[in-house]
Amino acid sequence: MSSRRINTRTLLLTGCVLFHAACSLAVDTSVKKGIGESCIADSDCQAAKCLLSSIEPEDKNGVCSIRCAANEECPSPSLCIKQQCQLAMNVGVAMTGFPGELEGWTVAHNDALQATSDLLGYLRLEKLFGLTPGSVAKEVKDLASRNQVIVGNTVDYGDDFVNAAKAFPDKRFLVVNDGVRYTYDGSTPNFSTYWVHREQAWYIAGKVAATGRSRLGVISAFINPDCVRDVNAFTLGAQSVNPAIKVEVRHIGFWFDVNTSPTYEYPVGSGVKYYREEYLTRLMWESGVEVIAHIGNTQRSVKLIDQLMMQNPTRNPKVWTFANDVKSGCKDSAGSYFPTCIGSIYENWMPIYTRIFDQIHRGVYATPTIELDIDGTDNTSVGVSINPKGPGDELATRALIQELARATNPGPRQRVFMGPYEVTGQRDKEFNGLPDVTQKVLAGETLSDTELARMCWFVKGVVEKTKLSDPMSADKDALVPGGLLPGSTVVDSLAQKPSDSEDKLVVPSGLHWECKKNSF
Repeated sequence: MSSRRINTRTLLLTGCVLFHAACSLAVDTSVKKGIGESCIADSDCQAAKCLLSSIEPEDKNGVCSIRCAANEECPSPSLCIKQQCQLAMNVGVAMTGFPGELEGWTVAHNDALQATSDLLGYLRLEKLFGLTPGSVAKEVKDLASRNQVIVGNTVDYGDDFVNAAKAFPDKRFLVVNDGVRYTYDGSTPNFSTYWVHREQAWYIAGKVAATGRSRLGVISAFINPDCVRDVNAFTLGAQSVNPAIKVEVRHIGFWFDVNTSPTYEYPVGSGVKYYREEYLTRLMWESGVEVIAHIGNTQRSVKLIDQLMMQNPTRNPKVWTFANDVKSGCKDSAGSYFPTCIGSIYENWMPIYTRIFDQIHRGVYATPTIELDIDGTDNTSVGVSINPKGPGDELATRALIQELARATNPGPRQRVFMGPYEVTGQRDKEFNGLPDVTQKVLAGETLSDTELARMCWFVKGVVEKTKLSDPMSADKDALVPGGLLPGSTVVDSLAQKPSDSEDKLVVPSGLHWECKKNSF
């Protein structure tokens, strides 16, 4: 390289002398950026062009690249990817479940990651499935030893991801989370979070479910603020249609029943056993719930209600369901729609994954958290898909989604939880460990991001049974297990979980059932 520059300089000097031209010598002998390095103009690159982002074209930061037709045309270690010499990005992925017929959450992430990989071309994915939270430190560190970026698809991996990030400061770690706790607790800068605000889709689903009905139900999952927000959003959406509506809540305790076979007998003595999601569905079937939505990772409740309605075709009122996590949640393994499923409350993780990996690829990803809201397009990060074989109105639902997406002052994130409404006694707006004297969200009041991230209280209208094992017992205001004890004057006095003899939660070893302890 140096001899070539010397020869070029000599030729230029000779030309100036021979032709008596007025010329100046301006030969750039500096070493510029190589393939895969960040750039903002072609002049930043060494014998290459500055390839700008196709994901965020308004961002003028790119990477140095050259056109190619085969790997042999690219300087090592770059490869010819989509006709450009680019560096591959090795990504390790830790997932809590297994993609399958009745799975939703892991399917949504797995599908989005694969679609993102197909779009970008340079991702090399290593996926580990079935990593039940509690202690996944070894698996996460193993992924970090082989990959540049490590992603986790559940909030429960947070502590292990932070510890791994400290052990591997040259790697990038991202985990699903609302971002508040780990953004501001001084955790390592190579750890960050990402989130799509699914409560906005739950708010729309509540509106759809409430039309012509008086009692709804939500099977909640892990007892944390994310699930509480979904229950409250569903209830507030329903109350915007019918202010007197009741929403019965029951908790799995985790995102799915981790047992490998059903363990819940119902009715007692019948010999019929269910997984916990199915057991809670049966209790709501008995209590008169007309629409059952769930926050869990599986579609077991959707399948069971379809079976029960086939066995009881004359039941009045009919019982309907909402599937969760994926647009196709209302379909069985053969691709046919469950006719009792209204629709699916889904997350579309592809927009956020493409943005994250594109920014890391271009060397500009530096945010402690990235979050997306509903946007009203076909590629929205969260939405409600309507089953064409069910009772829902697709056009009306699309109009509701677009209306919320266009909301301003406040926008969708604050609009869902804007007052006025009452709560059931556990709100602590000041975060002093004591329930507020006034348990109301006032007219026009919006909630801060911090309060949304720590929400461990229910909206008035969310109910539970006085005897949880008896679906015919009276309703009472529901309390969030592990939220503050209403009326308490002792700091951080918590509402307890049901006794195991009456309602045993599914909580994997190493995790908590208390909402406040799960406030990530």
